[in-house]
Amino acid sequence: MTTARATPLAAPAAPAAAASPLRWWALAALAAAQLTVVMEMNLVPVALPTVQRELGLGGAERALVVSVYTLAFGLLFLPAGRLSERLGRRRAFVLGLAGFGAASLLTGTADGPGTLLVLRGLQGAFGALALAPASMALVARTFPDPRERGTAIGVFTAVAGGGGGLGVLFGGLLTEHASWRWCMYGLAPLAAFAIAVALYAIPADTPAEHRTTGPLLPLRVLRDRTRAGVFLAVFTANIGTFGGFAVISYTLQEGAAWSPTGAGLAILPLTAVVVANSVFGAPFLLRTLTPKVLLGSGTALVAAGTGWLAVAASGTPYAVGVLPSVLLMGFGITWIMISANGTLAQRTELRDMATAGGMVNITTQLGGAVGVPLMLALDARTAAVTAGALIALAAVLVAVLVDAPRLRGATH
Repeated sequence: MTTARATPLAAPAAPAAAASPLRWWALAALAAAQLTVVMEMNLVPVALPTVQRELGLGGAERALVVSVYTLAFGLLFLPAGRLSERLGRRRAFVLGLAGFGAASLLTGTADGPGTLLVLRGLQGAFGALALAPASMALVARTFPDPRERGTAIGVFTAVAGGGGGLGVLFGGLLTEHASWRWCMYGLAPLAAFAIAVALYAIPADTPAEHRTTGPLLPLRVLRDRTRAGVFLAVFTANIGTFGGFAVISYTLQEGAAWSPTGAGLAILPLTAVVVANSVFGAPFLLRTLTPKVLLGSGTALVAAGTGWLAVAASGTPYAVGVLPSVLLMGFGITWIMISANGTLAQRTELRDMATAGGMVNITTQLGGAVGVPLMLALDARTAAVTAGALIALAAVLVAVLVDAPRLRGATH
């Protein structure tokens, strides 16, 4: 769910410059883009049972409807960042959003599995192009004052965190009361708003004079054991959350005859935990616990939440089956998010900061691309136990890999 939203807190800042009087409007454009893409990631799992019935999707196609988007986004994010250097950040941002909006409108008209999968891949590709330049580097350039930049980063991250919950909620409402197709159509106005505000508030830039010429992913970024542990935690946690959303949606709608709206509301407690824990719990956790504890324990909590879905699959009441699962996953993903940000910032050289932040987005999407097919390919109980065991193993590896001191002056 979420952590396309996790980006290093200390992204490299642009040289000191006078702050633009339109900088908060610029932030609105960046946040709207983040909201659009993050909502899309969470709309589809709730609508998936209805899409399958209407378009006659097979088992493999059902999983691909979600994972083709996340796979395209994850694999193309770093190349999209390099392309944005050549085009200029604002131009790439606008082009990516325009393509994303158009692909979303076309996806809503899909009349068969093949067309739907191709258009979902296009959504992921253009989403990567939109978010690659709309990152902390552009926020840092827009907000040269460190105090304002901290506020802007907090807003940017909070919008991304809440976007997952809005996607789940609106996915259920639109599917039940209009059509799953409106889950796609509704993204276009948000993208258009972000484009209009960006053209008004973000100054035009020229392609970078000093373009990056090295590899897209220098091996030194992965070679550090602590960074590797961060990426592993994000990847495996999103196997559980993305896959868990799909299992919960199917269990409630197909097994317990819940409505799409009810299934969406059933997942909302996870978002509430993420937002509340990020706002109120993060400062205390970061002051008192090391990244090893936060990342390892967070991954273990996601493993427990994923495994608990085996209880939900046995037909137990919501309060016994689904609710404990989403709460455990909510706490786990939050502990990972708040620690990953500061740990990467503290552990990474300025020249690699953008790449390290991009890797968080990539591992988030690739986790979803693995988790959904894995958990939909098996019966719900077997899927929950298998995925929970794999994530628990990853939690041990994360605890072994991460070796970083308590974050210095960390806040979220």
